Amino acid sequence: MKRYLYVLLIVALFALQACATDAAPVEGDEAGSLIPPVSSDASSLSLEGSAGAANDPIKVSPEGQCTASDSNAAQFAADVIVLVNQERAAAGLNAVTSQAQLTQAAQAHSLDMGCNFFMSHTGSDGSSPLDRIKRTSYPFTWWGENVAAGYRTPATVMTGWMNSAPHKANILNPNFTEIGIGYVYNPNDTVNRYSHYWTMVLGSQQ
Repeated sequence: MKRYLYVLLIVALFALQACATDAAPVEGDEAGSLIPPVSSDASSLSLEGSAGAANDPIKVSPEGQCTASDSNAAQFAADVIVLVNQERAAAGLNAVTSQAQLTQAAQAHSLDMGCNFFMSHTGSDGSSPLDRIKRTSYPFTWWGENVAAGYRTPATVMTGWMNSAPHKANILNPNFTEIGIGYVYNPNDTVNRYSHYWTMVLGSQQ
């Protein structure tokens, strides 16, 4: 199910999607898109980065039109993981740890979304979350993906995810032991003005 709700909250647009499954190659219900009760002034969307990348500007897309700054990216990813583990601890669950292959999958999808101006579990090349995880050779038994767009900070995107049942279910799934976070900021997003693109990939190994 792919459904986009474009609702103006003050000035900025916010969107979320969640997808989770076990080892079966079925995405299941993506939970659509939704607008959480978070608002912000679009003129203040200033954080930049793409998690897992080097601290240099990244230029991608076949057309060469995308420039994504990744300053402070590692800190954004670390902050989200801290917040995830706070929520898991409060629910009596074990912490998840950062994992390089999941980070690679998450980063690649955030860059794809940010450079092609869309927010979906389906990549611009038609890939599913499972496809992208398999590309990294991560030996999964369980996997899940949360994506979001328009949120300017780790705290606000976590608030959005935790206020949405499907995203919260991924974050609090006891089967997950590892996590990767991708984040990219593209100030040239003139299509939907999300600018900030987030991907969380959760998994556990065989």
